[in-house]
Amino acid sequence: MKVLFLGEISPGQTSYMRMRALTRLGHEVKGINTIRPWLQASWLSRQIQRRLQVGRVIDIINDEVLKHAREFRPDLVWAEKQEFLRAETLTELHRLRAKTVHFTPDPYFTIAWKRTRIMDETISQFNLLLYCKSYEKRSYEELGKPVFYMPLGYCDEAHRPMPTDDAQWSCAIGFLGGWEPLRERALHAVAGVGADLKIRGAYWDFLSDGQWTLRRQIILKQLAGDEHFRIHYDSLLAKAWQGGEVYGDDYARALTGARIGIGFLRRTWPDQHTTRSFEIPACGSMLLADRTKEHNEFFEEGVEAEYFGSTEEMLDKIAYYTSNEPARRRIAEAGYRRCIEGRYAYIHRIAAALGHIARA
Repeated sequence: MKVLFLGEISPGQTSYMRMRALTRLGHEVKGINTIRPWLQASWLSRQIQRRLQVGRVIDIINDEVLKHAREFRPDLVWAEKQEFLRAETLTELHRLRAKTVHFTPDPYFTIAWKRTRIMDETISQFNLLLYCKSYEKRSYEELGKPVFYMPLGYCDEAHRPMPTDDAQWSCAIGFLGGWEPLRERALHAVAGVGADLKIRGAYWDFLSDGQWTLRRQIILKQLAGDEHFRIHYDSLLAKAWQGGEVYGDDYARALTGARIGIGFLRRTWPDQHTTRSFEIPACGSMLLADRTKEHNEFFEEGVEAEYFGSTEEMLDKIAYYTSNEPARRRIAEAGYRRCIEGRYAYIHRIAAALGHIARA
């Protein structure tokens, strides 16, 4: 099958990993990196076009999709998080006899700033809608199109145990992910009890210098939602923060090097699992995450992962497992096996989705 894949397909991005899964399943895949035109525009231009939802970047994305579709003649167009794909573009793809599928790893209906007028007009025209947020199932079904639940997962090519003697990757407690007020408070508590903590991810930098800027205020306000926050210096978290996002083998090294990997869920939307729910155990670390129904369905508590319902419970479990290495290792090894035996890798998720597409 010929597949035209639309998404952020830079190495290290989960869209790229899912595109790779399609190739590994034996399909002829052509990728279009729909984030590239945005990166080539100025910051101000991006903000104006995203807000007004008109402009040269949006024109380029739609023109490129149609140009490649006419040349490649795909059987399937797999679109990931395409907030600016116009309805008339989808109409033309259908005229070219391509089936169309849309998937986003983010919530769409729940968070207002993740929606666009363009996508609201387009989404109901896809032949099939894949979703990973169980709490949005009804919203997808109300569009009147076939839907299929495809949970998030991990990439078995990228997320695998990568032990190293390099001390920069080693720690007792690791967290990879972006800033959020509750995460800041919880990790401050972890650092406050003297735990060997390392944090990597975006938008933690203000804790290292405490300087207010308008750009920081805007970004942090969006990430915080309704939660209170303030820009300030935090000596404990400044020491724990190792820098921004890491990709590729360094991402796997960071997860592997943390004996316990914390899997926070965001509080600005009601997630039940995330990519790190699978990536942490897939890299051989022990998953310590928010207790949710879906987490318990993927990994058995106390056997394949550990969960918490409060900062106090999280600290108690950190204290126990950092002083009880055999118990920590048993859970980490069981979680790793569950990833494999449970077929949680993207290649298995994609294969299941393709099976549904064929039946539909």
